[in-house]
Amino acid sequence: MRSVDTKSPAVETIEAHIKGDGEGTWVETIYDAWPVDGEPTEVTMADGNKRKTWPLPWAEVKAFLDANGVDEAVSNAIHAETVENDKLPNITEECVTWPSVQNLIRRCWVGVNGAWIREDHLEEGKPYRGLLKMKTLSVKKEGLSKMLAEKGAEKFIDEMWEIYIKWPVDGDPTEVQRYNRKKLLKGEKVDSGKNTWPLPFEGDVSITQLMTDCGWNEGEIASLKTQLFDCKDESGVHPNCSETEVCWPDLQQVFRSVVSEDDWTPEDNQEWPPLDGRKTTLRLKVLKDQIKETLEGEYRMYCKPEEGEAFSYGLIIDNVDPEAGTFGGRSRVDGKYVVQDGLIHYDEKTGRLNVDYHEVWPDGTDDHLFARVKSNAKFQCESADGFEQKASNETLNLPADPEDRIGENAKEGVKKYYLYDGDAATED
Repeated sequence: MRSVDTKSPAVETIEAHIKGDGEGTWVETIYDAWPVDGEPTEVTMADGNKRKTWPLPWAEVKAFLDANGVDEAVSNAIHAETVENDKLPNITEECVTWPSVQNLIRRCWVGVNGAWIREDHLEEGKPYRGLLKMKTLSVKKEGLSKMLAEKGAEKFIDEMWEIYIKWPVDGDPTEVQRYNRKKLLKGEKVDSGKNTWPLPFEGDVSITQLMTDCGWNEGEIASLKTQLFDCKDESGVHPNCSETEVCWPDLQQVFRSVVSEDDWTPEDNQEWPPLDGRKTTLRLKVLKDQIKETLEGEYRMYCKPEEGEAFSYGLIIDNVDPEAGTFGGRSRVDGKYVVQDGLIHYDEKTGRLNVDYHEVWPDGTDDHLFARVKSNAKFQCESADGFEQKASNETLNLPADPEDRIGENAKEGVKKYYLYDGDAATED
């Protein structure tokens, strides 16, 4: 059978129904009627992971559709794209999951109306509100999912940013084993080492204290604890997460699991930015009082053009003024290029620090660079000419010994910052 993406006749039937029904209250009615009696059953989701939920036989789902005025043709189309769909082997006549129905209708809604924007569906009475990701079956039971649903998406996102900002990153990071973020987005659980700042669950500096500082009560913290440690298989949290070692990615994964009962997508990252495991990391958090010390200094810039060989050069950033939102800069070698219009963009809510500036070269090239700055005084940007450009603060991050910079045994991650710039490699 064809999938929803191929515009099968079944999909066209569902889309035609959506075009004729702009309100879509039937979706939320079906969700409200879906029973969550007893203990959940373990099923395989679309991404291959195991989850506990409350599946129903198709006959009961069909009864809900009939009761809400969904005609036979649309019911048959939903059956064709779920139960009969060979790309969803986990969905059968006896096992239909709510996410399989919700995802199908939501994709068809997008096919009719364009991009799904969560804010357009949040309030009571808004169209197709039943397609919101947070409309999970677990929300109907007591626990973390229900608590987060009661908070509401916007308040929940604000709280996640607050937790992220307040998570302590004092001292050197600790290496831990967690899932590779890129692989996890593809549904693959592959371990990789991470340098981060784990916390114990209890204690003076702990998850409990952090959540308390962010306004969570004892019951909410207890629900989080249950989801972190007792429901790892269901939530997808790494086995190494323990009461003595909880990492920021562990919290992100717990909250991803309660926001969505199905696989997590790039679109979900856009809707829930604090839960984006690739872009919201502790390394990418810079506190306001750290801006000046993080930015100022001598940098080595590595550049890789779209065509041609890579090269490197020096950049000095100075006169950083966080209040004015400006900074100065110059080339390490006088006259090589000029830095102009250095601007600082900082978001206190998210701890995100960006800079943009112009490099004006003697041949008239005006290269406008925009970069996201990390807390370890590194940044990466894309230039207007298509250069891949990465920079690292030489004093803070690169070795002082020339042999460690460009010698035979120097690390490739260090050597690249001195390509074709041997004079810089031998300077103090």
